[in-house]
Amino acid sequence: MFDGVKVRWQTFEYNFTWADYTAYLNGPIARTSYMIPLIGYAVIFNDYVTDNVTFSNLANEVSTTFFLNSADRVRFLFFGFIIIAAANLAYKALRPKLLKFGENQRDFNEHFLSQATAETFLQLHLKIRGDDFDPLTLDGKYYDDDWDLFWREARWSDSGKNYLKENTDVRDFPDYLRVDFEDAKRRHKSLLLSILRETYFRESRKKRPQLIFCLALCSVGYLLLLVPSVDLTLRVLELTIQDLWH
Repeated sequence: MFDGVKVRWQTFEYNFTWADYTAYLNGPIARTSYMIPLIGYAVIFNDYVTDNVTFSNLANEVSTTFFLNSADRVRFLFFGFIIIAAANLAYKALRPKLLKFGENQRDFNEHFLSQATAETFLQLHLKIRGDDFDPLTLDGKYYDDDWDLFWREARWSDSGKNYLKENTDVRDFPDYLRVDFEDAKRRHKSLLLSILRETYFRESRKKRPQLIFCLALCSVGYLLLLVPSVDLTLRVLELTIQDLWH
């Protein structure tokens, strides 16, 4: 049993990444939580609403140990949104830099395939093939020969200049008269996707203490939002049971 728990923990720890919590930290609720402090005081969190929004149609004012008063419900909502907004700001400020180009793998791939230059892919390749070369995914185990061919083709027609080395035999260079960077991207898309998937996973595993901080802060906010909902649910449930009993 303990071996199973250990394996599951190691799997979770290895795959603990920013990308898995994007919707939690930067979803619709988190992105709109900034509006609550701005308009909430004037429109929502005023004395009239506090005094009158009691859900009396669903739950009559029956004294039980489960209920919050109206003012307490509003406070939980207000501070819950404030804390979620703070967590969202922390997420945007602390997340790894490259994740700003895509909050999921698909957006990340699309951005780099459409916007990146050959030199950008070279930097990503060199980072993967660094001195401490240790691929984190199977995508990072692509062949260097595949990269070398892509690089040769991508640099063949750049501003009309030949970037091949003088001792390169163009007879060994397939379709050398037609190849440029855009052609090279199409011909070697699987290689570039492997580089991007390895890069995205590698970057998404960085700055884990900051990720834990953002998750903890955001969780506090969501829990505060949950309290009024639980209160109302218990209120309606109790009255429903009372009606059925009588």
